[in-house]
Amino acid sequence: MITLEVDDDLVPAQARLGAARYLAIAAAVNAALPGLMDGVININYITDEEIQRLNRMYRGKDAITDVLSFASGMPEQSGEIGDVLIDFAQAERQALAAVESAPHRSNSSYRANDIELECADLVVHGILHCLGYDHIEPADAEEMFPLQDAIVAKIL
Repeated sequence: MITLEVDDDLVPAQARLGAARYLAIAAAVNAALPGLMDGVININYITDEEIQRLNRMYRGKDAITDVLSFASGMPEQSGEIGDVLIDFAQAERQALAAVESAPHRSNSSYRANDIELECADLVVHGILHCLGYDHIEPADAEEMFPLQDAIVAKIL
């Protein structure tokens, strides 16, 4: 069973998912993937600059991204499954872009639950990467994205 440790100090208080939502995410992941090893996944919100630096360092991509995940090498020994790093500023931009692209909504209809959905989606996406899921190959994406969507649908 996984548990989540969250550092969301960079997220404005009104935009934080909150402890209950993180508990719901962990419960939904554990229910969707029975038999998970016991361990912790750390969720940290970081800046544009930090995520770009890490993306350049670890993925060779000198660009801002929304989420990076790093699986632990030996979770059986450390109890640490991995780390999920989320760029909250990028998540906000993506949530706003989704609103702008929806024909029935306007910028004035951007709401707290838009950023909540975006952050929950990124948290689940990162968790799945820590658990070994990927989406590089089409077959892998066909497995990962429906699972991600199903988990997010259960918690929001």
